[in-house]
Amino acid sequence: MSILTKILAVLLSLFSLLLAGMVVTFVGNANNYKQSYEEAKNLSVVLQAELATKDEQYNVQVNKCTELKKQLQLELQNTEADKNQMASDLRKAERLALQYQSQADSWKGVMTGFEQSVRNLQASLSQTQEQLDMARSQGVKDQKELNQITADLYEKIVQLQSLDAERRRLLEQKKELESLMATNGSPAKEIVPITPLNRTASPATTAPAGTDVKGLVIEVQQNLITLSVGSADGVKEKMVFHITRGDRFLCDVVVTNVDINRCAGVLDLVQQSPQVGDTASTQL
Repeated sequence: MSILTKILAVLLSLFSLLLAGMVVTFVGNANNYKQSYEEAKNLSVVLQAELATKDEQYNVQVNKCTELKKQLQLELQNTEADKNQMASDLRKAERLALQYQSQADSWKGVMTGFEQSVRNLQASLSQTQEQLDMARSQGVKDQKELNQITADLYEKIVQLQSLDAERRRLLEQKKELESLMATNGSPAKEIVPITPLNRTASPATTAPAGTDVKGLVIEVQQNLITLSVGSADGVKEKMVFHITRGDRFLCDVVVTNVDINRCAGVLDLVQQSPQVGDTASTQL
């Protein structure tokens, strides 16, 4: 056998071995590919089922999103309408605010003038009150002086009446004496005059010096006032009571009728009408 033949035999043997190995490897790989295919097929079925489930879930979520989008669009439209309405209300409020501010500025000026007028009136009122207090005090003093002068005048009148009565009595006695002397030519006996000597006349009654009779006004009837004091308290006719309310002088009451526990009189020097409950006193 030649060398070439040997080489070919060897090569043929090697090729046979290589071919056998390749066949074995192909068969093994074919089994592995079939198993992998089955696994991939099963996995594909599972994945398709999951994909169908995900598609259903996706469609549900898409529907929810669509509904939510519609709701949001509706709310957005309502919000936009509310925004426009609020903007309109804001503009109206701003206009009203400007009007109110203008009115407030105008009223502020008016109030400033009014406050100044009030201050002027208060100052005038204070001055008038001071003048009134002075006039009232002077009026009370003048009233006291007038009461004293009136009492003195009543006393003088009574004295004049007494002197006039005495003068008439003496004239009557003189005439009677002259008549008797002319008739009998002898001294006349004592003659009792026709006109009696007035020894009971008295001036207008005033409260004793240093005493103060106090009472209350219990009844008011036009110009006639009834007081809560009477003869038991020392009240007499023609007494003068000063009617006051707090520190304010109201009027005088000249007593005309006296009872045991009350008296009545007429008003005098009226500055303000008295009321039931006002204080009455013979001294201020």
